[in-house]
Order: sequence, then C-alpha cells, then structure tokens
Amino acid sequence: MLTVFFIYLAAVFLIGVLSEKFISKSEEGFYLGDRNFGPWATAISAGATDTSGWIFIGAAGAAYISGISTMWMLPGFIIGYLLNWFVVGPRLRREGKDLGALSLPDYFSIKLDGSKKTLKIISSVVIVIFFVASMASQLTAAGKTLDATISFDYNIGLILSAAFVIGYAIFGGYRAVVLTDLTQGIVMLTVLLLFPIYMIFFQLGGPANFFGTLQSIDPLLVSSVGGATGAAGFGVFIGLFAFGIGEPGQPHIMQRFLSARDDKTISQGSFIAMFWVIVVMTGSNLLGLIGRIMIPALDDPEYVFPMLTADTMSPIIAGIVLAAIFAAIQSTFSSQIMVATQSFASDFLKGITKKTYTNKQSMFISRITMVILGVIATGIALLNIQSVFALVLYAWAGLAASFGPLLIFLLYTNLVTKEGALASIFTGTIVTIIWINTPWVAYLYELVPAAIASVAVLLIVSKLTKKKRSIPVDSKKMKEAE
Repeated sequence: MLTVFFIYLAAVFLIGVLSEKFISKSEEGFYLGDRNFGPWATAISAGATDTSGWIFIGAAGAAYISGISTMWMLPGFIIGYLLNWFVVGPRLRREGKDLGALSLPDYFSIKLDGSKKTLKIISSVVIVIFFVASMASQLTAAGKTLDATISFDYNIGLILSAAFVIGYAIFGGYRAVVLTDLTQGIVMLTVLLLFPIYMIFFQLGGPANFFGTLQSIDPLLVSSVGGATGAAGFGVFIGLFAFGIGEPGQPHIMQRFLSARDDKTISQGSFIAMFWVIVVMTGSNLLGLIGRIMIPALDDPEYVFPMLTADTMSPIIAGIVLAAIFAAIQSTFSSQIMVATQSFASDFLKGITKKTYTNKQSMFISRITMVILGVIATGIALLNIQSVFALVLYAWAGLAASFGPLLIFLLYTNLVTKEGALASIFTGTIVTIIWINTPWVAYLYELVPAAIASVAVLLIVSKLTKKKRSIPVDSKKMKEAE
C-alpha cells in the first residue's frame, strides 16, 4: 500500500515542479498559467478543487451518521454547477480577459473601483479569512487519513501534507496546481465510481439488500430528512440543498474560468463537469452508508472511508484509494493556498501601497506569503477544534454569501454600485459569522440567511447610491415633434 502511495506522491510532486518550465515569469503566468487551459484541465481541476477532502472524509462521515438524507446535496450541486458553467463561467472568462483581471477581487475592483483599491482590499481580506479555515479543514482530513490507514501520527501527518503541497505550488504556481488537479481528479473519479459499485454489488448483495440492511440497522438511515420533522426537517433539506447552490462566487473555482483558453473550453468542459459532480457526490455519500454496514461502531465517523479501505482492500488497491483521498485533499489545499496567496501578496499589497514591484519581487513576495499562510492554516488544524465538514460548510457559506450575489449581478446588470458591492460583501461575511454562533444554525444553514441578506443589501444600497444619469435629448426629434 505504501509503495503505491509514495509512487503517487512522487508523480504529483514531479508534475508540480516541472510545471515551472511552462509558465511566463509574470503574475499572469504564476497566478493564471497564462490563461491557456483546455476543457479537460479546466473542468477536472474545477471539480477537484471544489470537491476536496470533505468528499472522502466529511461527506462520508456525515452520511455515516445521517444516512441518505445527505443526498440532498446532489440536486443542489447540480444547480450550482449549471449556474457556474452556463451562467457565470462564460461571461466571467470573456470579461476577465478583456479587463485583464487576474482574480475575483481584481475583477470587482476594475469594474467598480476605478483607480481606487478599496474593493480589492476588502475582498482579499475576506478570502484570506475564510480560506485559512478551509485550508485547515483539508489538513485535518489529511491527518485523519494517515492516522486511520497507516497509524501515522495525526499531527506529523498534517504538517508533512502541508509542506508537500506548498513545496510544488511554490515552484510551478497556478499551472502546477491545475496539472496536479487533473492527475488527482482522474484518480478521485475512478475510485468514487468503481469502489461503491464493487462494494454494493459484489460485497453487500446488491442495492435492495444494501438498503434493506441499512434500514435494519436504523430506519432513520433511509429517511429522506434523517427522521427530522417540522422546522428541523426543512432545515436539513434546505441546508444541504443550499450547500451546492453556493458554487457561484467561490474564488478558487472562479479562477478556473478566468484561466480558461476560450469559450469553447467552457462549453466542452461543462459536460465533463456535470458528469463529475453526479459521480462524485453520489459516490461520496454511498461510502458513508457502506461504512455504516461494514464498520458499525466508530468514535469519529470521519474516519469511516480510510478505515474501510484499510480493512477491506488489498494493499495495492488500498494504496490507490489512499492516493485518491490525498488527491482530493491536495487539489483543494493547493488551489486555496494559491488564491489566498494571490489575494494577499497581489491584491491586498497592491491595494494598500502605490509601490511598483518587478516580476521577480512579486514572485518572491508571493512565495513567502504562501509559506506564512500555510503555517497559519497548519496551526489551526493542529488545534483539531472542529470536524472537517463543519469547517468546510462555514468557509463555503461565507464565500458564497459574500461574493456570489455580487458576481452574478455585476455580470448581468448595471445596477451595482461600489457602495452596494462593499455593503454586500460585509453583510455576507458578518451574517455568516454571527449566524453560526446562534442556536438557529441547528435549523438553517448559515449560507441561506447570509445570501438573502447580501442580495437585499446589495440592491438597496446600490439603488440609494446610484447616480442619476442625464438623458440626452435628440434635438432633431424635438424639432420634428414641434
């Protein structure tokens, strides 16, 4: 098992390091790979960075506890992917290229802020805040995986995982992230497609027997809302459903559209992306249900898939599955640390200072920032204060509510003002942070109230601050009318 796993790690690291040879020595090269990625790289990378370690660790653990009710994530994610690939992606790619935008904060700033950098600074701070929490969740997943499969010390495992990803991202930048995502995404897709089919049809007696066994263990496992009723039942449904709809506005996913080669890339990639989300979301939830049958008593449900792999698979297959889990973790961690680095080292730094940096200076600052952010995320992960799933849900909600409504309105209307944009970002962030610390979070996922408040504030403040445009008078028509 370890031999296969180490071969995988060596291959990923080599791809990442060699990627440096294929990028220009500029910010566009380091942060966007020179905008030259085709449909497979764009779609698989977007999917891999989206469906992170929480797929194998968090989602499987949630399904282990709650049963099939977690499948409400699937229709939500299908809608979220449709929004991203058919509504947001094509227009963002075109406008981003025309404006020369290198990131989501950069796009907001160019569209609304002119020569000022307020929007860029605020957006980059929000990204760093939520991404550090999300990066910590990826490292937590890495520590749990190594602990469960090879009894490797949890703390040392997550530290080494952080060092490994930062190592190849520092060299090859965004191109390293995308190409390693492509490799890792194919491994993830293969495992999530084949492993549940094999277990259900060849180990657990087929679908009917599989779901019958789950019902005999606990009828709530086959309940559509996990046995919850009334407001709690609605909260389960809307929370899981809304999770997927939070796709638009996630900075690490939007970056894939900014770096796509052309419109054809987006249109072709959309079909790959839709296949991806159906397989990955279904497979991850089935993993938890399979684990509930095979390993009925776990102290920490998020250990279910790593332990299932170690207990039931041959060493070679177990090594491949372990590689798939790490593929999910590394693909998202590398993407998030890249975007967080860009947000601070490029967007934030350029926003607060008028100094002009050479490409060499910018790359040096970026690499130092990447190491610092990695250390901070590692420190949070070492505290082990929350589950992987809880951290992902929190960060995802904050980013979706802060940027999703603003991005869609900015792409498709001329209603948005700079003041409205700032108010919307602040509202999405603050409501997310406040809501998660109230008892109401048990009934309604924080994304829902935060997104509603963000949209309302965006429209109200924009309307109040919109300058009245003078309507030009056509003198010729006036004379004719007279």
